[in-house]
Amino acid sequence: MALPGRSGADQNPWHMSRLLRVIAAGSLLLLAGCRTRADPAAATRDLLQTDRAWAALADTNGPVDSVVAYWTSDARVILTGQPVLVGTDAIREMVAGTRAIPGFHISWVPDSAVVSPSGDFGYTYGTNRITAPDSTGALHTAEGRYITIWRKEAGGAWRCSVDISNEGPG
Repeated sequence: MALPGRSGADQNPWHMSRLLRVIAAGSLLLLAGCRTRADPAAATRDLLQTDRAWAALADTNGPVDSVVAYWTSDARVILTGQPVLVGTDAIREMVAGTRAIPGFHISWVPDSAVVSPSGDFGYTYGTNRITAPDSTGALHTAEGRYITIWRKEAGGAWRCSVDISNEGPG
């Protein structure tokens, strides 16, 4: 049975199915093109500001839990000559342990940041200084470099997921 005003080709079920597929594919392309993109410059400034705020908190021996809150719950901390620390509990123990060392101090200065086009992944890198006593109690300062890998959490906050530091000239 023919639909009124339609030719035989327009009523062919295969033709209609192909037309629907073309419309669906076009709609998907249109939606993909409308996806919100992050502002790379703003995301980079935000990430650098986050790393600088974290550095300031650590530099002033801020509360342990406030310092630890900058890491993700599954974060990894990789330090020269030390086992890899994984997760909040291990990282909290490390931060609290350093606070108990007389004369221990850590500071870092972020040099740059890079953020993914989607704005939810990035990294910062820079230089750091760690002061700690040797076996005789004399304080020594080591200078080094670091790179931190960050991801933006569901609430929009940047959290460090990988923290790598090594000794050596900055």
